[in-house]
Amino acid sequence: MKFSFDTIQDFDSHILKSIPDYDKLMNLVLNISEYFLLSDSNVYDIGCSTGKLLKSIKTDKKINRIGIDYSENLLPKSDDIKFLNIDLNKPFTFNNASIVYSIFTIQFIEKRNRLNLINSIYDGLLDGSIFIIAEKVYSYYPIIQDMNTFLYYDFKKENFTNDEILSKEKDLRSIMRLNTSKENDILLKSKFRVVETFWKYLNFEAKICIK
Repeated sequence: MKFSFDTIQDFDSHILKSIPDYDKLMNLVLNISEYFLLSDSNVYDIGCSTGKLLKSIKTDKKINRIGIDYSENLLPKSDDIKFLNIDLNKPFTFNNASIVYSIFTIQFIEKRNRLNLINSIYDGLLDGSIFIIAEKVYSYYPIIQDMNTFLYYDFKKENFTNDEILSKEKDLRSIMRLNTSKENDILLKSKFRVVETFWKYLNFEAKICIK
């Protein structure tokens, strides 16, 4: 079956099997968030899928949780979280945000639209607030890229067949366009005063960006 966010079932289980140490990354993201959550602020998760990250935030502070995803198939219904079915290749205004998350999402945004999205996120954050971004990236050195690719396939073979791995790789070609880590740094540092990597596993990495 062709891979698609519009048809995938049990997304939370699928991503745990697809990204190494994804559960540890998410725990780190939640722990970092405790330092930056502000009362009476908005917390956005772009590419929120089922909303698991927003639901997992534990705080006594009054915050508004807003999840954004283009795939209506993944968006749940909730009384506590506002879910928006939006294509972020088009303009969107963020406001009064203490945190914006993008967990393996911007790699699916057209490259020509990424700077505008980063600008919108920056403008919508309160001073001293954060943007947390996780992305799959290309390695700068071909030998490292080759090594990481096959180590990643070894990981995926624990949960998927060779045919499933190859099929998904082909399906992602038309929708996922990766940067190198340096290219992402250039994009993020064009706006944010602090950009720091806090997690990395093979070609997957996460950065905290402070306004």
